[in-house]
Amino acid sequence: MRHTLRPLLLAAARIVLPASALLAPLAIVQPANAATATTTFQVTATVLKACLMTTPATLAFGNYDPAAATALSGTTTFSVTCTFGTPYSLGLNAGTSAGATITTRAMTSPTAAAGNNKLSYGLFKESTHSTNWDNSTSATGYTGTGLPQTQTVYGQIPTAQYTAAAATDYADTITLTLTY
Repeated sequence: MRHTLRPLLLAAARIVLPASALLAPLAIVQPANAATATTTFQVTATVLKACLMTTPATLAFGNYDPAAATALSGTTTFSVTCTFGTPYSLGLNAGTSAGATITTRAMTSPTAAAGNNKLSYGLFKESTHSTNWDNSTSATGYTGTGLPQTQTVYGQIPTAQYTAAAATDYADTITLTLTY
């Protein structure tokens, strides 16, 4: 029986199939088409009004000479950064010296004799020293840009303070208030 199968196998191996018969199984196999669905969703956030400021450096006038013909001037700067469009105001108080006001601030000396321990000075919004920088935080005057905005405080000590101030060191502490 071995000999009878061999001629049949050889005959089957010689059968030539047309090319279309070989490709037919491939035409039946198709890729799977997956169904899709889409939707949308919102992404939200609320930007709050926010501000921050740097601490101004000491406004150091240096040496004051009451006999000088012109007032002694000095400046300090700080920056304020507020969210875009946020209105804000800046106020400077009268300082810590007893009896000081916004228009007549005073540095004091703990070592000078009472009555001769005040040195008057002013803080202003511009270099011409015409507008006292007050503590009114109700009026806005600035609008945030999202970037640091540099502010300058202009200080000035008037001339001829012979009797009010003894020869020694003087200081005051000012509170800067940012309202937004």
